[in-house]
Amino acid sequence: MTVQYFKVFLILIVAAGIWACSVPLVVTVDIPDSRIPLNTGVRDASFLTNMEKEVIVELNAIRTNPRQYAEFLKSLRGSPQWSEGLEETILFVEKKEPLPAFRTSKGLSLAARNLVNDRGPEGLTGHRDKDGKSTLERMNCCGQPGGKFGEYLGYGYLEGAALVAKMAIDEGAAGKEGEKYIFERDFLVVGVACGPHKSYRTMCVVDFAGSYRE
Repeated sequence: MTVQYFKVFLILIVAAGIWACSVPLVVTVDIPDSRIPLNTGVRDASFLTNMEKEVIVELNAIRTNPRQYAEFLKSLRGSPQWSEGLEETILFVEKKEPLPAFRTSKGLSLAARNLVNDRGPEGLTGHRDKDGKSTLERMNCCGQPGGKFGEYLGYGYLEGAALVAKMAIDEGAAGKEGEKYIFERDFLVVGVACGPHKSYRTMCVVDFAGSYRE
């Protein structure tokens, strides 16, 4: 296991135990902007929180080096909160070929932020906002998406690493015919937003597209 994934594993342990603590304990590691590949037209990653940066770093870790990430998943064996679907996911990830890193879009991140701000305060879920706007309609309000698009929603995660691990397990359980995000070849650009949620404490929205004109 590399040093990077050892640190992430510690974060996951802490995140898994937070709900049993009267005072939340969160381990954070500052992520420099240099680790965030930027989409054309984006100057810096200042629009992202550290957790949002962590989501992008971990997405690119599994996407560009799936075999190394599979070793990290193996380290989760024996943890009750990660037992369901873990073995299938390890096999699934080990067989994947590396893909190019996602480029980070400010427009997609703003579109994701709009949903977090809409759903979070009311404790609601789902891809449509209170005005009935769909994922694509929200993406169009902040730029111009191209090609295939998709959106992943995660609730209750205090660390980006835990969210991406769950995404991997969901994708592994779905198999070849299931919906793909991390290993979708047609997804090249990503946007992320995380924030408070009335019912689940936190909410993260991860938007994907083939391209995005900022």
